[in-house]
Amino acid sequence: MIGVSLGAFCPPLGVSTISIGLPAIASSFHQPVTSTEWVIVTYTLVITALLMTFGRLGDLVSTKRLYVIGFGVFTLGALTSGLSPGFGWLIASRAVQGLGGAMMFSVAAAIVTRAFPPSERGLALGINAVFIYAGLTVGPLVGAFVLLTSSWRGLFLVSVPLGIAGVLLALLFLRDPDVPLRRDRPQFDLVGALLGSLALLCLLLVLSQGPTWGLQSPATIALMIASLALAFGFQRWERRAPAPMVDLSMFADRLFSAALASSVLAYLAIFMLNLLVPFYLIHGLGFDYLHAGILLTPVPIAMVIFAPISGWLSDRIGSRLLTAGGMLMVATSFYWLSRLGIHPSYLDLVPPLLINGVGTGLFTSPNNSAVMGAARAGRVGTAAGLLATSRSLGMALGTATAAAVTALRLPVHLADHLTPAVAALASYQDGFLVAGIVALLAAMTSMVRGSARSVASGARPAEQQAIG
Repeated sequence: MIGVSLGAFCPPLGVSTISIGLPAIASSFHQPVTSTEWVIVTYTLVITALLMTFGRLGDLVSTKRLYVIGFGVFTLGALTSGLSPGFGWLIASRAVQGLGGAMMFSVAAAIVTRAFPPSERGLALGINAVFIYAGLTVGPLVGAFVLLTSSWRGLFLVSVPLGIAGVLLALLFLRDPDVPLRRDRPQFDLVGALLGSLALLCLLLVLSQGPTWGLQSPATIALMIASLALAFGFQRWERRAPAPMVDLSMFADRLFSAALASSVLAYLAIFMLNLLVPFYLIHGLGFDYLHAGILLTPVPIAMVIFAPISGWLSDRIGSRLLTAGGMLMVATSFYWLSRLGIHPSYLDLVPPLLINGVGTGLFTSPNNSAVMGAARAGRVGTAAGLLATSRSLGMALGTATAAAVTALRLPVHLADHLTPAVAALASYQDGFLVAGIVALLAAMTSMVRGSARSVASGARPAEQQAIG
């Protein structure tokens, strides 16, 4: 756990600190804000497109070696980003960071799963989630402190000493599973990796840049067609490949498939909150940045508290009730936010935000444990890569959905003769309703997942009991 903790903490810390520094980066390199967004977009595209590929490599090679190299590459990317002499260099360095992040994230859950017995897997994954949420929580504060005391370059350089420490801890404490070497080890599916990565890359470009380019622009349409064609080709190839990158028979397990679907939907709703609430508080309600920041803290704090608790509970009662109950709480919080009116007080806002964080904390660890527990021994790395991919896809879909809902609903409210401020507030509340519907869908997919008996027949009885 010590060996993977910093690896769970550093990338979320980097994303949440860098977001606040985009205006300073734009000013330093004399770039428009739309161009500066690629500092984050590039990292997100690279890491998400490669998660499945490195997840499969984790099944075929040393997970420790892949994790350590990934952490080293991530740290190198942070260093070169902070020392970038030009904007192009910065973007290239962020791509390098994304490459390292993909190597780390794709095998982290597999390392934790293999290190703990099935009866402790939920708690272990819950503790791992604590460090992810901690990175997201302290990131804005660290970013503000760095910008006040130095330049934007410190936003990247702060990850370098943490990365060095993480590499050393991983070398000291991580170990590979005691699996005998096999001469008939399956070959890596290069064609499947290319098709899958390119399909994800095209889809993510549409989600991240489609609203800017326009949904009817030639670039958006071409990328959407390319993504569908590549996904179809990937599916056809994987069905007949001798050693597929993703064994499609894994999705025949209802627990595995439903848990992955729940992950996509849950993170879609969660990231709608991340995008909508700051605009709702600052632009809609007129709060200043300090008070808005204070109001945002209940969500990650509740996640940090309840993630290990729910993981521990899932080791004893299974994942179904915890994940469904958590998403029902999230849906309730979104409905509550959509009905607060135009002048809510601090006390009106805290309860729904707190409930949202508690629900997310209840959902995450049991759902992650269900995915990893349903994977066969030779496909744990693949399952970890798919889990990380589902999370990243949900984040991208959530950001795009929130932007689309507010953009579509704002003209409707303005046409009703509302003032611009009230119309914006109403459009954000419409976004909360949509996020609530998505959370309800995640609760439904959580309820229809199979029981312990649906786990692959190769699972041990103790494993089946732990993930029902």
